[in-house]
Amino acid sequence: MRIYLQLLGHRRFAALCFGQAVSLLGDALFPIIVVVSAAQAGTPAETIGAAFAARFLALGGVVLFSGAVLDRIDPVIAAVSADATRVGALIALALFWDGNLDALVLAVAVVIGLCEAVSEPALLVIAPRILPHNPDPHPRSAEAEAAEESRITAAYGLLEGMRNLSGIVGPTFAAALIALFSPSVGALAAALAFGLSAAATRWAGGRYSAARRAEEKATTEQGADSAEGGEQEGDEPLLRSALGGLGVLWRIRWLRYVQVLAVVHVLLAVGPWMVALPVLIIERQHSATVYALVLGSFAAGTVTGAFLGGRIRGSRRGLVALALLALFGLTALAPVLTGSVLLLMAAFVVGGVGQQAFDVVKMAGLRREVPERLHGRAFSADFFFSFASLPLGQLLGAALLRFFEVEAIMLWAGGLVIVTTVLTMLSKDARRFTSGSAPAAGDGVPDQRGPGRADPAEQGENAGTR
Repeated sequence: MRIYLQLLGHRRFAALCFGQAVSLLGDALFPIIVVVSAAQAGTPAETIGAAFAARFLALGGVVLFSGAVLDRIDPVIAAVSADATRVGALIALALFWDGNLDALVLAVAVVIGLCEAVSEPALLVIAPRILPHNPDPHPRSAEAEAAEESRITAAYGLLEGMRNLSGIVGPTFAAALIALFSPSVGALAAALAFGLSAAATRWAGGRYSAARRAEEKATTEQGADSAEGGEQEGDEPLLRSALGGLGVLWRIRWLRYVQVLAVVHVLLAVGPWMVALPVLIIERQHSATVYALVLGSFAAGTVTGAFLGGRIRGSRRGLVALALLALFGLTALAPVLTGSVLLLMAAFVVGGVGQQAFDVVKMAGLRREVPERLHGRAFSADFFFSFASLPLGQLLGAALLRFFEVEAIMLWAGGLVIVTTVLTMLSKDARRFTSGSAPAAGDGVPDQRGPGRADPAEQGENAGTR
């Protein structure tokens, strides 16, 4: 825990964590507003689904493009602008909403989804960059590299842990606030949360933004003094640049394996399992409280998993992370294997720990392997792979329920997660979360990852088999 206390001792990083924790409260308020308003107005379930679908379709539709934009502009400004836009949308909802789920609510849902597509990858780009520079006098030494890697991984773990804590508190706080007052008050509270997040993020990233502007000015002046060269990266069409984010992950072997694994899990296991879980709970005559308890247990596990993932390091970090991910397979099997609510809650805690620990180690590995100029695209593409197939997986789950027993879907989901995760462990690159195959710097654009951050592509194809 010492390293987490040290990280919180950096005021700007602590402010970023605070801002994101508050932002999660705002995220929690909007869906509660929709559900409560629907219950009060007797709105059909299809309309509720349309509001949620509008948010996630907007998010999934632009997240790749947002990554390309983040690599061209200051990610701090992008994150602050996303929060400020949500503030305006939610204030408009509070002032002009008549309580019905209508076009205004759908428009706000789209805006929230678009802003989330910017703020989520921007956060992952910003977080390590606002930490003080490593004071080691020999920044290229193996010890300095290991210390820096450990610190960045811990930073992601702390940030995700605090966000997950807020994610547990958020829905309860949102439901209580709206029950005591009104959905309009809830919209104003969400606007306030995003406003605080914008202010905290702007202050936290102030020094980084200033340094970035100075660097861009120096680069521009150097470019003006040099001979005219080829096409600049900023001139590349946005669509080509956005699709390049997918190629960034595909060209790094272990990241390619991990992304394929994510799509297989989300489409063929997690999506169907999410649909089957409430059906199984209802069939076993459990109340909605049990469903809430097991989901809350999973969320509680993610808090521990974030802090655990932040301390995983070493040459076998990928093996440890994949082993923890495989625990989610046991979570998927648990509803079939036990009827005990306590054992079920314990299994969901374990699954939450494994899932979040894996994600933290993957984030740190992605940042280490991908050149800094491509971070926005890489994080956005990773988010896309992890998210895009979920709606299709849920549709598949709904279709499977017409032909198979719910227990069979659960067993299939758990078995698939375990088997595919173990198969991924057969790759040496995946066991190390290190690969010798990465995107080259190319096009005369310097790699800006900082001292000691060698591009894996420059180390040769045999680097992944050391």
